[in-house]
Amino acid sequence: MRIRLNFKHVSLRKKLILTSIACLVLPAIGMLYTTGVYSKIIIREHTLGKAEQSLMIVQSQVEAILEEMVSISNFVQFDPEIKTLLEEAKKSPVAARQLTTRLEQVAGEKQDLRLTLLTEDGRAYSDYSFYDFQPQRFFRQDWYPRAERLTPYETLFLGGLENYLPPLYPEQKYVYMTARALTETVHKAPFAYLVVSRTENSIRELFADMEEDVYLVDENNRILSNRHADWIGDRFENVLPHPISASPEIVLIGGENQLLLSLPLRFSGWKLVSVAPYEQLTGKLNGIYKTMLFLQAMFAIGFLLALTYLLRRFTKPVLALGEAAKKVESGDLSVRSNIRGPDEIGRLGRSFDFMLDRIQQILTQVKMEQELKRQAEMAMLQAQVHPHFLFNVLNSIRLKLLMRGDDENAVTVESLSSLLRTSLRQDEFVTFYTEMETAKQFTDLMKFTTRFPIEIHWHIHADPFAVTVPRFILQPIIENAYKHGFSKSGGMIWIRARTAGASLNITVEDNGLGMNPDTLEELKKRLSYQKEDIIAQKNLGERISSDGIGLINVFSRLKLLYGERFEMNIQSEYGRRTTVELLLPIENAGEDDHHV
Repeated sequence: MRIRLNFKHVSLRKKLILTSIACLVLPAIGMLYTTGVYSKIIIREHTLGKAEQSLMIVQSQVEAILEEMVSISNFVQFDPEIKTLLEEAKKSPVAARQLTTRLEQVAGEKQDLRLTLLTEDGRAYSDYSFYDFQPQRFFRQDWYPRAERLTPYETLFLGGLENYLPPLYPEQKYVYMTARALTETVHKAPFAYLVVSRTENSIRELFADMEEDVYLVDENNRILSNRHADWIGDRFENVLPHPISASPEIVLIGGENQLLLSLPLRFSGWKLVSVAPYEQLTGKLNGIYKTMLFLQAMFAIGFLLALTYLLRRFTKPVLALGEAAKKVESGDLSVRSNIRGPDEIGRLGRSFDFMLDRIQQILTQVKMEQELKRQAEMAMLQAQVHPHFLFNVLNSIRLKLLMRGDDENAVTVESLSSLLRTSLRQDEFVTFYTEMETAKQFTDLMKFTTRFPIEIHWHIHADPFAVTVPRFILQPIIENAYKHGFSKSGGMIWIRARTAGASLNITVEDNGLGMNPDTLEELKKRLSYQKEDIIAQKNLGERISSDGIGLINVFSRLKLLYGERFEMNIQSEYGRRTTVELLLPIENAGEDDHHV
């Protein structure tokens, strides 16, 4: 209890320092212990993976060499020219010479690759000189009976055999061979036997630059290739007294830990075995691990010293900022912390003061925005003469026209009366169907007043009863088309609407006069204003015209209502067409978000 009381009266600086040291040292000790355990596991897995990856590279290279020998056997077996020359060589020395030349062509430029053809009647052909070796001696080799028992297309792999061409390869003691029985079809007897050989050095060179000691062994664990040529032909267990395992493991051989790894080859049961001192492979990683532990300890000590200094320095401005926050909480938005500096606390103080400035600015902006919305209400669309008086007069005129039988003019007066009735409504938002009806009433009136015929085509691919839009957004755009596009001729207007996700896409297109490039560029510049730009202009004294709402007024009104969710795009070709596209967020008719 006494300890708790004493700690309670400790200063804020000491509390922060002691708490920070405890929170750093205790987890650091646990982290170092955990890191040590898992680092050993990671080092082991990394070493095994690296050794396996290196052995896999050698595996692919060895398999490529053996596969090349198999490919040559396949080529010779299916070469019709060689079969023909074998038959002709029985009687023609020229054919025999051509056959030898053909074998030399198949062998290509590989100096250690040799081909030998043996026939059932004792003849032999090769791409090397008979002075270097008599191929008929192959008939007496202990492996030849195995070659005679080969099934069609089966390949016999032979490794670790004594070099039969010492004059050509005086430094090579061993060779690899493949034997193939050549047949025309599966059911016919072989017409010859093909022997393909390569020097053992072609594979041993692959092991030269590896840290591991790699062995190529056959199915009986007899060594076929290794850096130590004296071990070729011996059994692997006689060299390293440990059985070959199918999975990588660390074994104790000669008092040292050895990493033993084996991978099978795709040919004749042969496999590659890799043996390397484990400490040698992990020496660099262990050194890096110990260095990192030392650096972590040094960094921790340095961090504790720096933390103690910085916490003492940062305490005073933090307290000042807290006092300013208390005053703001009490409702005084005029207070400022006046904390400045290049560090985080200085930036926090500037941000705190800027936040208070921004809050006051937003409050002022909200008041101005509400005022602008009220200025943009539908009252500016109403005529200067009292609308109720006009509405009553128009109804009286319509009744008199009907009584006289003038139905055409009565319909025109009815459209004008309906349009006036719509303007008397106080709702700022209506269903899209109501907005369409208003636009149709306007076009009916325009047909009566214009000199040239203009056709209106509606293409609506949206539910007009399920979507609400601000009132009088179509009529000003259509009026622009009548006024500027068809002042000297008739034409057509297409009005399209469709839903695109959570937006309503409205397009008004006409084939009228269009805009010249300068007018279009100026209009697009005005339509690129953001909501803040419009408010700033209004703060300078600009107001929406009371004579009517054109494209700019429609844009300003919708931008104030929807902000960045609204877009207006205009395209025009002078003398051909003009297209106005509105993209509004969908407001469902059942929602009252804007009906306030």
